[in-house]
Amino acid sequence: MKKQGGVFPNNLFILKLVFRICPGRIAAEFLIKAIGYAAWVFYSIVLVKYVLHAMETGQDFGQIACFILASALIFGACNWFEQWVQTSYKPKTDALLFEKLNVQLYDKAAQVELACYEDADFYNRYTMAVKETETRVSSVLETTADTICAVLAGIGVMANMYMIDHWVVLFVLSPFAGKFLFGRWHNRLLYARDQESVSHRRKLDYVNRVVYLQDYAKEIRMSGIFRVLKKTYEEGYSGIGAVVRRFAPQVARVHFWQNIFTFLVIFQGVLLYSLYRTLVSRTLEVSEFAVLTSAMVSASWILIGLSESLIQVFQNSLYIENLRGFLAYEIRMKDDPQGAAPEKPVHSLELKHVSFTYPGASSPVLRDISLRIEGTEKIALVGHNGAGKTTLVKLLMRLYDPSQGEVLLNGKDIQEYRLGSYRALFGSAFQDFRIFAMTVAENVLMRRPVTAADYHRVRDALIKSGVYEKVASLPKGMDTVLTREFDEDGAVLSGGEYQKIAVARAFAKEFDIAVFDEPSSALDPVAEYLIYQSMLAACRGKPVFFISHRLSMATLADRIYMLENGAVIETGTHDQLMALNGKYADMFRKQAEKYAEEQSEVGA
Repeated sequence: MKKQGGVFPNNLFILKLVFRICPGRIAAEFLIKAIGYAAWVFYSIVLVKYVLHAMETGQDFGQIACFILASALIFGACNWFEQWVQTSYKPKTDALLFEKLNVQLYDKAAQVELACYEDADFYNRYTMAVKETETRVSSVLETTADTICAVLAGIGVMANMYMIDHWVVLFVLSPFAGKFLFGRWHNRLLYARDQESVSHRRKLDYVNRVVYLQDYAKEIRMSGIFRVLKKTYEEGYSGIGAVVRRFAPQVARVHFWQNIFTFLVIFQGVLLYSLYRTLVSRTLEVSEFAVLTSAMVSASWILIGLSESLIQVFQNSLYIENLRGFLAYEIRMKDDPQGAAPEKPVHSLELKHVSFTYPGASSPVLRDISLRIEGTEKIALVGHNGAGKTTLVKLLMRLYDPSQGEVLLNGKDIQEYRLGSYRALFGSAFQDFRIFAMTVAENVLMRRPVTAADYHRVRDALIKSGVYEKVASLPKGMDTVLTREFDEDGAVLSGGEYQKIAVARAFAKEFDIAVFDEPSSALDPVAEYLIYQSMLAACRGKPVFFISHRLSMATLADRIYMLENGAVIETGTHDQLMALNGKYADMFRKQAEKYAEEQSEVGA
C-alpha cells in the first residue's frame, strides 16, 4: 500500500469522513472542549483576579457573591450539557460512525484480490486498520478539538502572565518542549515497537481464537495439538517480550527527559522566580503572586495537554496511514461497469498457455497450462495435492488473473467482461467451504430468502444434495440457525451434513458453468457417488469442471486432465488414460486396490 500523506492530511482525512457521516458529532466535540477550557481559565485566573481585586478595592460581599453564584449557574448548565453529550449523544453517534466506517472497510475487503490476503505486509496493515478504526476515529475528534481549544486557552493564560511578568512566559515553554519534542520521539519508538510486534500478536490472536472455536474443539481434545498451540502462544508472547526489552532502554531514556522538562522546570522554576520577586526584590505584589502561581499551574497543564494532544495527532497519523492506504488501495481486478456482458450460452472456456505465480513466491504454481472445455463437456482435474488443481479453477473463475497467458470465454479474454457478471456465470462448491452462523436457507442462498419461491429453491437444492430430510427434522426446518455462535438453540450438524449444505449452494444458484472442487471430501464413497450423480444431473446441458480426490469419480467425466507440479502431464478419457498406462492409470489402480482392501476388512 502506498504512503498517503503527512500528519495533518491524515487527521483531516478522518475529519472529512466524520463530517460526511455526522457533522453534528464534530460540533459537539468542539463545544464541550471549549466549555472545559473556558471553565479552567475562568476559575484559575479570571475568578482569582476578580476576587483579589474586589477585596483590595473594598467591594461588598454581596457583589462578590452574586458574581460567583452567576458564574456557578452558567458553568453548571454547561456541565449538564457536557454530561448529556458524553453519556447520550456521543455513544449514539459513535455507533453510527463505526457502522458506516466499518461498512466501507468491509466493502473494500470484499473487493480486493485474494492475493492481497496472501501478502503478509498488506494483511498486517489491513488488520491494524480494522483493529484501530474505532479508537482512532474517536481519538482524532477529541485531539483535534482539544488541540485547537488548548491553543486558544493557552494564549489567554499566557497573555495574563505576560502582563504581570514578561520573562515568566519562558518557563511555560518547558512542558511544551518536554511533551512535544521528547513525547514525539517517545511516540515513534512505541509505534515502531507495535509494528515489530504485529506478527507475534497475530500468533496470540490465532491461538486465542482457535482455542474457543467449536470447529477445533474435537481435535484439540483428542490429540496433542494443544501443546503445539501452547508453544505457538509462548513463541508469540516471547517474541513480544523480546521486542519490548529491545526498545525498553531507549523508551526509558526519552521518558526521563520528557518528565524533567514537562514538570520540574515549570513548577519549581516559576515558583522560585515568583517568590524571589515577591520576597527578595519586592517587585511583585502578593495578589499578583497568587494570580501568577495559579496561572502557572493552569498554563502548565494546558500546555501539557496540548503537547499530549499534538503527540496523539502524530500517533493517530501513523495508524490512519494504514486505514487510508487500505481504503485507497488501487484494486487491480476491478468490476468495470463499461465491460462487456458475457455471451450466453457458454460455448467454450479455454486456458491458453497460462502460468501463475503467487505474490512473493519464487516459483510458479502453474506452468504453461492449455486446456479447453467445449459445449457441455464434463472435465475432471486430477493429481496429487499441490499439483495446482484448485489454483487452476480459481483462475477460471477469475479469483486471480494469470501471470502469463489468458483465459477465454467464447473466444474472448475474460478480462474484457464485467467482473461481477462473469463470476455470476459460475455455480461452485469447494472443499474448504464455510458455514455461517445464519439460517439453513440463508446458508444455501447466500442471502436472505424473501419469497416462497426462494424456499422452494432451497428445498430442491437440499433434496439434490441429500440433506433435506435432516434439515426438515430440525426444530425450525430451513429457518433453523446453524451453529450456536449466537443462538443457543442453533443446530450443530456433522461435517458431512455441513458439506451437503455447502453443495446445495451450487444447486440453488442459476449458473452457466459448474465448478466443484472436492465438494464431497467429508462423505463416504457411496454418498459421494450419489451427490456427483445429482451434480451431473443438475448440470445437464452445462459445462462442468470438477476435482475429486477419488479417481472413481473421474470415470464420470468426458475428459480428464492429470496435473503434476503445475503442468498437464496427461489428458484423455478414462479409458484412454488407462490404456496409456501412465501416472493416471497407476494412481487409479492403487486407489482401487486400497478401496478393495478397506471393503474386505469391513466385511471381515
